Amino acid sequence: MKNRRLLSLTLFLSAITPTILLSQSLKMKSVRIWDSEKANFSGFVDLEVGQGKILSIKPAVPKPNPEFLLPGFCDASVTLSANGQGGKTNLSELSKVFLGFLSAGFSHVESVGDPNLNSLQPLVLKSKWNAPILTQSQKPHLYSELEVGEGSNYHSGLKGNFDPKRNSHTPIFLKEKENRGFSQTELFAKRKELESNRKLAIAYTFADKTSWEDALDTGFSVIFHPMPEGTNLYRTQKRDFLWAPLFGILYLQELKRNPTLGKEEEILWGTLSPYFGKVWKGNLGWEEPSENESLTPFSVYASAFRSERETHSNLLFASGAGHWGLFPGQAAVVEVRLWENLLQESANLGESQESESKGFWDSLFGKRTDKILPTHRDVDSLPAVRRRLIQTLTEKTCQYVGADHGGRIKLGGPAHFSILTENPLKRPSGIFPIESMVLGGKLVYTSKPTKEGTAK
Repeated sequence: MKNRRLLSLTLFLSAITPTILLSQSLKMKSVRIWDSEKANFSGFVDLEVGQGKILSIKPAVPKPNPEFLLPGFCDASVTLSANGQGGKTNLSELSKVFLGFLSAGFSHVESVGDPNLNSLQPLVLKSKWNAPILTQSQKPHLYSELEVGEGSNYHSGLKGNFDPKRNSHTPIFLKEKENRGFSQTELFAKRKELESNRKLAIAYTFADKTSWEDALDTGFSVIFHPMPEGTNLYRTQKRDFLWAPLFGILYLQELKRNPTLGKEEEILWGTLSPYFGKVWKGNLGWEEPSENESLTPFSVYASAFRSERETHSNLLFASGAGHWGLFPGQAAVVEVRLWENLLQESANLGESQESESKGFWDSLFGKRTDKILPTHRDVDSLPAVRRRLIQTLTEKTCQYVGADHGGRIKLGGPAHFSILTENPLKRPSGIFPIESMVLGGKLVYTSKPTKEGTAK
C-alpha cells in the first residue's frame, strides 16, 4: 500500500537522548522475553546486556516465578508543556514527568504541539535526569480562522516552514469552526505535497464526523481521535490508515461530570500506576464543569469502535498525556484499560459480569461490555486482547515514531525493556504496573530503591 510504504520511508529520529546512558552490565537468568514475531513470551532464556545493547540471548533452564521482559513502549502523542491539571508544566516538574513515562515502561514518546524541545537536551544532561527518548512532530497546522496563540507552536493555515530538527510527522488539526475549515481540495494537495517531500500528514479530527470523513476521503494514512457514530468507511479505507483513538481524553471529560466515580477511578489509577499514586493522586479537582457544553456520550464512541472490527488491526498507541486528568504513565493505564474492555469479546463474559454493568457504566460502554474495573478473572479472550495491545504499544507504534529498537528485544539491538514479576497476559492488574525499566542498558526506574541510587 502506497501510504504504508510512505510511512516507513518518512521516519527520521530526532531524539533527545536519555540522561547519561552509562551502560551497566546486566545478566538476567531464566527470564522470558517478548517475542514480537509470535506475539507471545519466549521460553526461558539467559539475557546479557553490555554497552547499551543486548549482547546475548541463550536458552536457559526453567525456574518457578520467572521475570517477564517487555520491549520499551512507545507513545505517539503527548504534550509535555501541560501538566494534566489544566496548567502548564514548570521546570521543577520535568524530572517527575520523565519518570512518569519510565515508570510505565515507555522508552520513546513523541511530543505534539509543544514549544521547541531542542533546549531540553542540554538541560536533561546537565540535571542528570533519567528520561525517555523524545521525538517531536512538526508544528501542527490550524485553520487560519483559529488563533495560533503566543509562542507560535502552531502554523496558521497549511503553509509553514519545515523544521529539520524535528521528525517528518506533520499534524493537521481538522476540527471545524463555525462550519469553516480546510476544503478537501486543500487537504488532498497538502498531503500530496508532504508525500513528495517524504513527509507524513497526520490528521487530528477531534472526534468530529466531518473531519473524519475529510481525512479518509483525501487519503490520510494516520488519524488521531475517536471515530464518531455513522462515519462512512469503505472496505479499502479500513485497511489503509493507522488509528490512534485517544479515548482517554473523552473518557476523562465524562468522568469529570461524575465526580464520585472519578474519585473512585483515581484511587484505582494509583494502584495500577504506583508512581501516579505517589506523585499526582489527589491533585485533581473533580468539581462538575460549569459550562453547559453538550458532550457526546462516551458510549457512542465505544459503540463505533466495537462495530469497526477491521480497524482494530491498524491501531496506533497515543496516550494524550498532558490533557486534563491524564498524567505521564497514568494516561497510558487509562487508555489501555479502555481498549482492553472494548476489544474483549463480550460473548465470552459471564452473565454475572454483565449483570454488574449497570447505570453509569452502561452509559459509558453500552450493555454488552464489562465495566472499566480491574479484570478479576481471565476469560478466554483476555490473553489474545493483551497480545494485540502489547504489539501495538511496541512494534507498531515504535516503528511509527522511529524508535531505534523497533519495539523489539533482539540480539544486538538497544537494551530498552521493562521488567515484570508476573505474566502480564494473565495477571489481574494487566500490562501495568512494571517492576523496573532499563533504557540503553541503564536501570532508569525501579519501584524499589537501589544501592547505587541509579533509579527512583
